[in-house]
Amino acid sequence: MLVFTNLFSPTAKKPIPRYDSPPEMAALHYNFFAMNPFARLFDRVLHIHPEDNVPPDVAGNFKHNVIVNTFDLMFSFFSDSFWSINTIMPVFAATLTDSPFLIGLIPAVVNAGWFIPQLFMSGRISKLPRVLPTSLKFGFLERLPFMCMPLLILLIGKTENQTVYWLLLILMIWRGIGSGMSGLPWQELNARVIPITHRARFIGLSRVFGQLAGLVGSLISVYLLGNFPYPKNYAIGFVVASVSVWFSYAAYSRNREPEIEIVPDPQGENERKARSQTWSLMKQILKSDANFRRYLGSRSLAFLGNMASAFIAVYAMERFHLGDAHAAIFTALLLVTGLLGYVIWGSLGDRIGPQKVVLLSFSIWGLGLLAAIFSRSLWVYYAVFVAFGLYTSGLNLGDTMLVMEIGDERLRPTYLGMARTLTGGFLLLAPVLSGWLVQSFNYLVMFAVSFGFVVVSTVLMTTVKDRPRKRAL
Repeated sequence: MLVFTNLFSPTAKKPIPRYDSPPEMAALHYNFFAMNPFARLFDRVLHIHPEDNVPPDVAGNFKHNVIVNTFDLMFSFFSDSFWSINTIMPVFAATLTDSPFLIGLIPAVVNAGWFIPQLFMSGRISKLPRVLPTSLKFGFLERLPFMCMPLLILLIGKTENQTVYWLLLILMIWRGIGSGMSGLPWQELNARVIPITHRARFIGLSRVFGQLAGLVGSLISVYLLGNFPYPKNYAIGFVVASVSVWFSYAAYSRNREPEIEIVPDPQGENERKARSQTWSLMKQILKSDANFRRYLGSRSLAFLGNMASAFIAVYAMERFHLGDAHAAIFTALLLVTGLLGYVIWGSLGDRIGPQKVVLLSFSIWGLGLLAAIFSRSLWVYYAVFVAFGLYTSGLNLGDTMLVMEIGDERLRPTYLGMARTLTGGFLLLAPVLSGWLVQSFNYLVMFAVSFGFVVVSTVLMTTVKDRPRKRAL
């Protein structure tokens, strides 16, 4: 732990951009990377060239920030492998209730919680010279409900399952809203410390290591769920995950953020008028930016197309009569294919741009839904999780980049907040629609409707424009 702390200490000597290094340092740098193939790969992927026009305070701390943010994601992915909202949490919820609507509500409230609060924070975040202190405060609040998850397991068998479910839902709502409150400053910090010329590579590289950590966690989860009795199997996994999230917090806190200059308001307007100006700005953006409107429409429909993701594991468990350990196997499959996806999307993103990455991701998820509809064996059904892993990795990378560059750089927090909040309501609509479809018809009809939304959202995304890439990487 001491080594970990010293490595990421804010007082540690900051690296100097290579193109400004003295000859003796350049020689030392060359010898080190010549002997270490992994270091050479790391240097090649993340090397900043003078023609990239990256500010010196960003370039000098770039590799350090890549490392600490990669550790942040590694511990986060490791934790998520024990309470994945797409596999393990819906299966766990299914042990407490047999209502498709209530099961689908678990991932929906977490995802909606991430998106909805961000609009209301954009004005405040855009006025901060440094966002890391604010991000850490919200990150602390985000992690508190995780500490209650192991305690929730103690209630199983001592109180009614329905009561345990509602307590679980409350924790998931807290988890979602907490992530949404910390999400905007987290995204803004990443945009400030990672230059646009290297974002796809950073996202791809950090997610690859994150997926590897998550894969290790999922293998441990498979063992726990398969070798310990219910509910002890879930309890042990939740304890491990609740410890890991604080290592993520420690790594993230070591970011070296450049302080940007904020132009003070010459008229000293009060907070109410400032909020009024923020709302006026949002209305102006919606009125004038047709490209952004098309993006909002495509992403909103895509959330409805994603409603099937809450049931792909539950349906497989029922359809093929599987045990709880298969929920962790599905998680491992998602992580493996997600890892492959981040390698692919990370290598392509800086060349083809985020819009094409999102388009390809939508198309792959559409194929996965067709596999869910027509599969007659478990081995064929595994293709659904392969498609979902590639889809989520591509969407995470592509959409993160697309929102950061779809509008004016100065208005990035406003665009981020609007993009997340104005589409977040569809995440809450999705479980209502999917639950009704399953109860009124069946899972296959719900999958088919999801596929229809994916097709429409894909067509609409073809009309969205991103920033042209200046050169091949």
